[in-house]
Amino acid sequence: MNEDDAVDALKRLGLTTYEARVFVALQKLGTGSASEVADIADVPRSQVYGAADDLEERGLVDVEQSNPTRYRPVDVDEARERLYRQLESESDAAFDYLDSVREEYGTADEQSESIWTVRGESNVVSRAAQLVSAADERVVYGTDDTARLEPAVRDALEAAADADVEVTVVSENDDVLDVADDLGALPVSVCHQPTPEMGAARVVMADDDAVLVSVLGDDGAETAFWSRGTAFASMLSSLLGQFVAAQEDQ
Repeated sequence: MNEDDAVDALKRLGLTTYEARVFVALQKLGTGSASEVADIADVPRSQVYGAADDLEERGLVDVEQSNPTRYRPVDVDEARERLYRQLESESDAAFDYLDSVREEYGTADEQSESIWTVRGESNVVSRAAQLVSAADERVVYGTDDTARLEPAVRDALEAAADADVEVTVVSENDDVLDVADDLGALPVSVCHQPTPEMGAARVVMADDDAVLVSVLGDDGAETAFWSRGTAFASMLSSLLGQFVAAQEDQ
Protein backbone atom coordinates (compact mmCIF):
# COMPACT_ATOMS: atom_id res chain seq x y z
CA MET A 1 0.00 0.00 0.00
CA ASN A 2 1.28 3.48 -0.84
CA GLU A 3 0.31 6.88 0.52
CA ASP A 4 -2.46 7.46 -2.03
CA ASP A 5 -4.01 4.10 -1.11
CA ALA A 6 -3.87 5.00 2.59
CA VAL A 7 -5.56 8.36 1.93
CA ASP A 8 -8.31 6.62 -0.06
CA ALA A 9 -8.91 4.14 2.76
CA LEU A 10 -9.12 6.92 5.35
CA LYS A 11 -11.66 8.68 3.12
CA ARG A 12 -13.78 5.53 3.15
CA LEU A 13 -13.68 5.74 6.95
CA GLY A 14 -15.31 9.17 6.83
CA LEU A 15 -12.39 11.60 6.50
CA THR A 16 -12.32 14.18 3.74
CA THR A 17 -9.44 14.19 1.28
CA TYR A 18 -7.79 17.12 3.03
CA GLU A 19 -8.31 15.60 6.49
CA ALA A 20 -6.76 12.30 5.38
CA ARG A 21 -3.75 14.02 3.75
CA VAL A 22 -3.18 16.26 6.79
CA PHE A 23 -3.39 13.27 9.15
CA VAL A 24 -0.85 11.26 7.13
CA ALA A 25 1.44 14.30 6.91
CA LEU A 26 1.30 14.76 10.68
CA GLN A 27 2.24 11.12 11.18
CA LYS A 28 5.40 11.88 9.21
CA LEU A 29 6.13 15.09 11.12
CA GLY A 30 5.16 14.00 14.61
CA THR A 31 4.24 17.64 15.31
CA GLY A 32 3.94 20.44 12.78
CA SER A 33 2.54 23.85 11.94
CA ALA A 34 0.09 24.47 9.10
CA SER A 35 2.98 25.66 6.95
CA GLU A 36 5.05 22.53 7.64
CA VAL A 37 2.07 20.30 6.89
CA ALA A 38 1.40 22.12 3.62
CA ASP A 39 5.05 21.64 2.60
CA ILE A 40 4.75 17.84 2.54
CA ALA A 41 1.03 17.32 1.90
CA ASP A 42 -0.93 18.01 -1.26
CA VAL A 43 -3.09 20.49 0.66
CA PRO A 44 -3.08 24.31 0.35
CA ARG A 45 -1.93 25.97 3.55
CA SER A 46 -5.23 27.84 3.79
CA GLN A 47 -7.05 24.49 3.86
CA VAL A 48 -4.78 22.86 6.46
CA TYR A 49 -6.32 24.90 9.31
CA GLY A 50 -9.86 23.75 8.61
CA ALA A 51 -8.82 20.14 8.08
CA ALA A 52 -6.78 20.15 11.33
CA ASP A 53 -9.71 21.68 13.26
CA ASP A 54 -12.00 18.94 11.93
CA LEU A 55 -9.45 16.28 12.91
CA GLU A 56 -9.31 17.81 16.40
CA GLU A 57 -13.10 17.54 16.69
CA ARG A 58 -12.81 13.86 15.75
CA GLY A 59 -10.26 13.39 18.55
CA LEU A 60 -7.48 12.54 16.10
CA VAL A 61 -5.30 15.63 16.58
CA ASP A 62 -4.15 17.64 19.61
CA VAL A 63 -3.55 21.38 19.26
CA GLU A 64 -0.64 23.16 20.94
CA GLN A 65 -1.29 26.67 22.25
CA SER A 66 1.59 28.45 20.51
CA ASN A 67 2.33 30.92 17.77
CA PRO A 68 2.16 29.58 15.14
CA THR A 69 -0.36 26.93 16.16
CA ARG A 70 1.11 23.44 16.03
CA TYR A 71 -0.66 20.12 15.65
CA ARG A 72 0.12 16.58 16.77
CA PRO A 73 -1.69 13.39 15.77
CA VAL A 74 -2.83 10.92 18.39
CA ASP A 75 -1.14 7.54 18.48
CA VAL A 76 -2.12 5.23 15.66
CA ASP A 77 -3.61 2.74 18.14
CA GLU A 78 -5.81 5.46 19.63
CA ALA A 79 -6.97 6.55 16.18
CA ARG A 80 -7.67 2.93 15.32
CA GLU A 81 -9.92 2.57 18.37
CA ARG A 82 -11.89 5.72 17.51
CA LEU A 83 -12.55 4.74 13.92
CA TYR A 84 -12.63 0.94 14.10
CA ARG A 85 -16.42 0.71 13.95
CA GLN A 86 -16.26 1.98 10.37
CA LEU A 87 -13.35 -0.14 9.27
CA GLU A 88 -13.66 -2.40 6.27
CA SER A 89 -11.06 -4.83 5.02
CA GLU A 90 -8.83 -2.13 3.53
CA SER A 91 -8.75 -0.11 6.77
CA ASP A 92 -6.22 -2.38 8.49
CA ALA A 93 -3.83 -1.80 5.60
CA ALA A 94 -4.25 1.98 6.01
CA PHE A 95 -3.31 1.87 9.68
CA ASP A 96 -0.42 -0.47 8.94
CA TYR A 97 0.84 2.20 6.56
CA LEU A 98 0.52 4.89 9.26
CA ASP A 99 2.43 2.64 11.68
CA SER A 100 5.20 2.22 9.15
CA VAL A 101 5.39 5.98 8.62
CA ARG A 102 5.83 6.61 12.33
CA GLU A 103 8.51 3.92 12.54
CA GLU A 104 10.30 5.21 9.43
CA TYR A 105 10.39 8.80 10.65
CA GLY A 106 11.15 7.89 14.28
CA THR A 107 8.33 9.93 15.83
CA ALA A 108 6.46 7.24 17.81
CA ASP A 109 8.21 8.01 21.11
CA GLU A 110 8.76 11.70 20.55
CA GLN A 111 8.58 13.89 23.65
CA SER A 112 7.72 17.56 23.34
CA GLU A 113 8.07 20.47 25.76
CA SER A 114 4.48 21.48 25.06
CA ILE A 115 1.05 21.97 26.53
CA TRP A 116 -1.71 20.33 24.51
CA THR A 117 -5.42 21.07 24.25
CA VAL A 118 -8.21 18.48 24.14
CA ARG A 119 -11.77 19.64 23.46
CA GLY A 120 -15.03 17.79 24.04
CA GLU A 121 -16.03 15.59 26.98
CA SER A 122 -15.46 12.26 25.23
CA ASN A 123 -11.98 13.33 24.12
CA VAL A 124 -11.11 14.62 27.61
CA VAL A 125 -12.36 11.39 29.21
CA SER A 126 -10.26 9.34 26.79
CA ARG A 127 -7.12 11.38 27.52
CA ALA A 128 -7.69 11.32 31.30
CA ALA A 129 -8.22 7.55 31.30
CA GLN A 130 -5.13 7.07 29.15
CA LEU A 131 -2.95 9.07 31.56
CA VAL A 132 -4.27 7.06 34.51
CA SER A 133 -3.73 3.75 32.70
CA ALA A 134 -0.15 4.67 31.80
CA ALA A 135 0.85 5.43 35.41
CA ASP A 136 3.29 3.06 37.10
CA GLU A 137 3.53 4.48 40.62
CA ARG A 138 1.08 7.24 41.50
CA VAL A 139 -2.20 8.79 40.36
CA VAL A 140 -4.09 11.75 41.81
CA TYR A 141 -7.58 12.41 40.45
CA GLY A 142 -9.53 15.45 41.59
CA THR A 143 -13.13 16.46 40.90
CA ASP A 144 -16.17 17.67 42.82
CA ASP A 145 -18.67 16.21 40.35
CA THR A 146 -19.57 12.52 40.16
CA ALA A 147 -20.39 13.12 36.48
CA ARG A 148 -16.61 13.48 35.98
CA LEU A 149 -16.18 9.87 37.12
CA GLU A 150 -17.27 8.37 33.82
CA PRO A 151 -17.14 4.57 33.35
CA ALA A 152 -13.87 4.77 31.42
CA VAL A 153 -12.30 6.86 34.18
CA ARG A 154 -13.61 4.57 36.92
CA ASP A 155 -12.30 1.50 35.11
CA ALA A 156 -8.87 3.11 34.69
CA LEU A 157 -8.69 4.16 38.36
CA GLU A 158 -9.79 0.73 39.57
CA ALA A 159 -7.35 -1.07 37.28
CA ALA A 160 -4.52 1.18 38.48
CA ALA A 161 -5.38 0.49 42.13
CA ASP A 162 -5.52 -3.25 41.42
CA ALA A 163 -2.04 -2.98 39.85
CA ASP A 164 -0.68 -1.52 43.12
CA VAL A 165 -0.47 2.00 41.76
CA GLU A 166 -1.03 4.53 44.57
CA VAL A 167 -4.38 6.07 43.58
CA THR A 168 -5.74 9.12 45.41
CA VAL A 169 -9.07 10.79 44.68
CA VAL A 170 -9.45 14.33 46.04
CA SER A 171 -12.81 16.05 46.39
CA GLU A 172 -15.08 18.22 48.52
CA ASN A 173 -18.01 15.99 47.49
CA ASP A 174 -18.67 13.02 49.77
CA ASP A 175 -20.37 11.16 46.91
CA VAL A 176 -17.16 11.34 44.88
CA LEU A 177 -15.17 10.08 47.86
CA ASP A 178 -17.59 7.15 48.29
CA VAL A 179 -16.99 6.16 44.67
CA ALA A 180 -13.24 6.41 45.23
CA ASP A 181 -13.48 4.08 48.22
CA ASP A 182 -15.44 1.55 46.16
CA LEU A 183 -12.73 1.63 43.49
CA GLY A 184 -9.96 0.88 45.96
CA ALA A 185 -8.55 4.41 45.80
CA LEU A 186 -7.59 6.56 48.78
CA PRO A 187 -10.33 9.19 49.26
CA VAL A 188 -9.01 12.57 50.46
CA SER A 189 -11.53 15.19 51.54
CA VAL A 190 -10.66 18.77 50.60
CA CYS A 191 -11.32 20.96 53.60
CA HIS A 192 -10.90 24.16 51.64
CA GLN A 193 -10.25 25.10 48.07
CA PRO A 194 -6.72 26.12 47.10
CA THR A 195 -6.07 29.80 46.66
CA PRO A 196 -6.56 31.13 44.09
CA GLU A 197 -9.65 29.12 43.08
CA MET A 198 -8.87 27.35 39.77
CA GLY A 199 -12.43 26.37 38.88
CA ALA A 200 -11.25 23.09 37.37
CA ALA A 201 -13.78 20.44 36.36
CA ARG A 202 -11.17 17.69 36.82
CA VAL A 203 -7.46 17.38 37.57
CA VAL A 204 -5.29 14.35 36.83
CA MET A 205 -1.70 13.75 37.90
CA ALA A 206 0.18 10.60 36.88
CA ASP A 207 3.64 9.59 38.10
CA ASP A 208 4.53 13.19 38.98
CA ASP A 209 5.36 13.97 35.34
CA ALA A 210 1.98 14.10 33.58
CA VAL A 211 -0.92 16.41 34.35
CA LEU A 212 -4.33 17.24 32.91
CA VAL A 213 -6.56 20.11 34.00
CA SER A 214 -10.00 20.65 32.47
CA VAL A 215 -12.46 23.52 32.68
CA LEU A 216 -16.06 23.99 31.56
CA GLY A 217 -16.98 26.75 29.11
CA ASP A 218 -20.06 28.94 29.36
CA ASP A 219 -21.84 26.45 27.12
CA GLY A 220 -20.90 23.52 29.36
CA ALA A 221 -18.34 22.13 26.91
CA GLU A 222 -15.24 20.67 28.56
CA THR A 223 -11.73 21.65 27.47
CA ALA A 224 -8.56 20.18 28.97
CA PHE A 225 -4.92 21.23 28.93
CA TRP A 226 -2.41 18.43 29.43
CA SER A 227 1.33 17.90 29.36
CA ARG A 228 3.76 15.06 30.02
CA GLY A 229 7.51 15.06 30.70
CA THR A 230 7.77 18.85 30.72
CA ALA A 231 8.84 21.50 33.21
CA PHE A 232 5.22 22.65 33.37
CA ALA A 233 4.00 19.15 34.22
CA SER A 234 6.66 18.69 36.89
CA MET A 235 5.88 22.06 38.49
CA LEU A 236 2.11 21.50 38.57
CA SER A 237 2.56 17.94 39.81
CA SER A 238 4.72 19.20 42.66
CA LEU A 239 2.14 21.81 43.68
CA LEU A 240 -0.68 19.28 43.49
CA GLY A 241 1.31 16.76 45.51
CA GLN A 242 1.97 19.35 48.23
CA PHE A 243 -1.73 20.27 48.33
CA VAL A 244 -2.84 16.63 48.64
CA ALA A 245 -0.27 16.01 51.40
CA ALA A 246 -1.56 19.04 53.31
CA GLN A 247 -5.14 17.74 53.08
CA GLU A 248 -4.09 14.28 54.29
CA ASP A 249 -2.44 15.85 57.35
CA GLN A 250 -5.61 17.70 58.37
